[in-house]
Amino acid sequence: MNERDYHDRHYEAEAAAVQGTALFERVHDRAARQFLRSTRTGREHRMLSLGCGDGSIERRLAPHVGEIVGLDISPVAIDQARTRSEAAGLRNLSFAVSDAGSSRIDGFGRFDVVAAFAFLHHLSDAQISGALIAARQALRAGGAFYSTDPNRRRLVGHFAGCVRATYDRYHSPDERELDPDLLAALAGQAGFTRPVIGYVDYFLGPLAWLAPATPRWLVPALGALDGLALKVPLMRCYASSFSLLARAY
Repeated sequence: MNERDYHDRHYEAEAAAVQGTALFERVHDRAARQFLRSTRTGREHRMLSLGCGDGSIERRLAPHVGEIVGLDISPVAIDQARTRSEAAGLRNLSFAVSDAGSSRIDGFGRFDVVAAFAFLHHLSDAQISGALIAARQALRAGGAFYSTDPNRRRLVGHFAGCVRATYDRYHSPDERELDPDLLAALAGQAGFTRPVIGYVDYFLGPLAWLAPATPRWLVPALGALDGLALKVPLMRCYASSFSLLARAY
C-alpha cells in the first residue's frame, strides 16, 4: 500500500473516530497556537500548508491568517477539507490535491509562510530536501518555513513495542521519526537561514492516537502535564514531536 492509498483509507474509515475526540482537539488547538506564536503570522499574510489532511489545523488558523492554501496527496482528505471549511463559512481557505513530496508546489503563487504540520516525516531525506527547496522558492523574502514532526529521540518511542498493533495501524508505509539536527541541516542546505528547533509535544499527540476514548474532563490535566514536561531543560530533547522554524532571506 502506498502513501496515497493509506491516507485515502484512513480518511474514509478511521479519521473521524480519532481526530474528532477531545484529546485530538486539544492537540490541534495547541498546534495552531504554537504556529501563530512562533511565526507571528497574521491577517496580512498568505500561507501555504503542505500535507494539510482534512484541514483541521488550517480551519483553526483561518480566523487569524489572511489566506491559506492547503495541499495534500489524498483526494479523500481534500474533499473533506473543502466540505468542512465551506460548512464553517471560512472563505479564506482553499485546498488542492498535490503530491508535495515531489516538490511540485509551484503554480500557487508566492507566500509569506509555508507550514508542514506532521508532513515531512512521510518523505525520504531526498524528498525532504526537494520539498524544502520548493518551499524556499515559494516564499517571499523574509518569509517563514515552519514544520512539526515526530522526534527520533522521543522517550515515548521506547514504549512502542507495548502497543505495536495500534502503532502499526496508524503509521503509513513510509512514515518514520526524524532527527532534529539533520532536518535543521537540510533546511540550511535548502537556503534557509538560522533554523531553530523547538519542542512542541511530549506525549499528548501519541496518546491521542492510542487512547482516543480519554474522557474530556481528564484532557486539561493531561495537557498541563505535557506542557510542564516541555519546560524541563533536560527532558525537552526527548519530546515526542519537534518544530523547525527557518527564514528565507
